[in-house]
Amino acid sequence: MRLILKYSNRRLYDTHQGKVITLLELSELVLAGEDIHVERKGTGEDISAVTMIHAILEYVRRNPDDEARADLAERVLHALRGSFEDDDRATRGATESEKTRVGAI
Repeated sequence: MRLILKYSNRRLYDTHQGKVITLLELSELVLAGEDIHVERKGTGEDISAVTMIHAILEYVRRNPDDEARADLAERVLHALRGSFEDDDRATRGATESEKTRVGAI
């Protein structure tokens, strides 16, 4: 799994390549079949889902007629489902007071 760090200045850092990448480059990695995990630098918060959505939007904006859009969307949705399933499993193990606190946020 390829780890991407997102810095507070909105830059994405690919730890595998050791360089800053753009949202478009991130979408191309997904299209190439890379398994991507995006974390907020410093906190370790998993922000893969929202970053993937931004990457899809950037790709579609730059490539409006590209047939690969459907493949990209399918890959991202698959990744998102995994993130949501992980969240669901974590919620199932939470106490009622924890669920109430999370629901209030």
